[in-house]
Amino acid sequence: MASKIRILHIIETLGRGGAEALLYTNLSRIDRERFEGLVCHLYERDFHWRHPIQQLGYPVVSLGMHSVSDAPRGLFRLWKLLAQEQVDLIHTHLYGANFIGRLAGRLKRIPVVSSIHSVDYEPSLFGHDAFTAPWKLEGIRLLDRLSCLVAAPEFIAVSDYAKRSAMTHLEIPSHRIRVIYNSVDLAAFQPYGTHAASLRAELGLAPDDPVVLCTARFHPEKGLRFLIEAIPLLVARFPRVRVLFVGSGSAEMQGFYAELAERLGVTAHIKFLGVQSDVRPYLELCDVFVLPSLCEGLGLALIEAMAMERACVATRVAALPEVVLDQETGLLVEPMDPKALSEAIARLLADPILRAKMGKLARGVAFRRFNIEHNIRELEETYQSTLRRCVKGEA
Repeated sequence: MASKIRILHIIETLGRGGAEALLYTNLSRIDRERFEGLVCHLYERDFHWRHPIQQLGYPVVSLGMHSVSDAPRGLFRLWKLLAQEQVDLIHTHLYGANFIGRLAGRLKRIPVVSSIHSVDYEPSLFGHDAFTAPWKLEGIRLLDRLSCLVAAPEFIAVSDYAKRSAMTHLEIPSHRIRVIYNSVDLAAFQPYGTHAASLRAELGLAPDDPVVLCTARFHPEKGLRFLIEAIPLLVARFPRVRVLFVGSGSAEMQGFYAELAERLGVTAHIKFLGVQSDVRPYLELCDVFVLPSLCEGLGLALIEAMAMERACVATRVAALPEVVLDQETGLLVEPMDPKALSEAIARLLADPILRAKMGKLARGVAFRRFNIEHNIRELEETYQSTLRRCVKGEA
């Protein structure tokens, strides 16, 4: 029997983000007769997925970094880890892990696969990211590009849009990037559960209150302010509408959104629910799911909503048209347009037959396009083809 391929998975944290959730899903479904390994996270914070990953049988190691300024120390600790562990391949996720993992792979002559989860260098983000100036993003991009040149990894993009963005901004050749969509385990997303009634009562919602849900980080690129600005228009048509926000961010952003809601007079129609360990009860509860992003690598939250047979409203930007089929599985609107958002949401709230039809079609699309079994096989083939390329000595 051939020996198993041993993979070191490196990621920034094990928090509640989409990349972290995808890592857990992949580890839980990959063929353990052929692949094994361990998980390494950079930063000493956000441990949501640590125990679940350990329960799968994967050792989890922290590099003990506290910020990006710890990168030299993190690289040294990773070097020591690779000296102790027999690793055939490194798979990196997110910027810091990509940078350190690629350098370590090059130094240790271990082939690297890097996942492209986001599209951080798109100009459409520059005017809305209050925390990263364009000049700083350019410096980050150049370091990212340098690590790509040094390590010459294979790449996995989570969408066609993410692939095109990487080709443009990181100058990666098309043939080095394989598109593998983020996946959802449909067996874990059943649209007809038993949580909706009890959750309504817990949240103080009446049985007939229309419910809109948005699950996203509190970050400017998610476009939450435009959804909040759409609520007064919604309330004019649906006086009992409630908009639930699941997710969190910095105290600054949370304060900004709370103040905006108060200024618009819609605080009574909004519930900020923070981070939830399981979003499925909230998806079951809602009538319409909304993702008003300004840019998105793919939109895993949107796929989860579709898997729960929820009609969705999303913005016509980046990769979101790859997820939502306009007028079929949901409605697409232009970004930064509260009026368009409110009209699309209102259309779905007013037509339960249309919502149900779109929801059923959405689950079918999720099953075909974001099927975990198909995408895991693609991932396994990527690992094997990367190793074959390395053996042949191809650059």
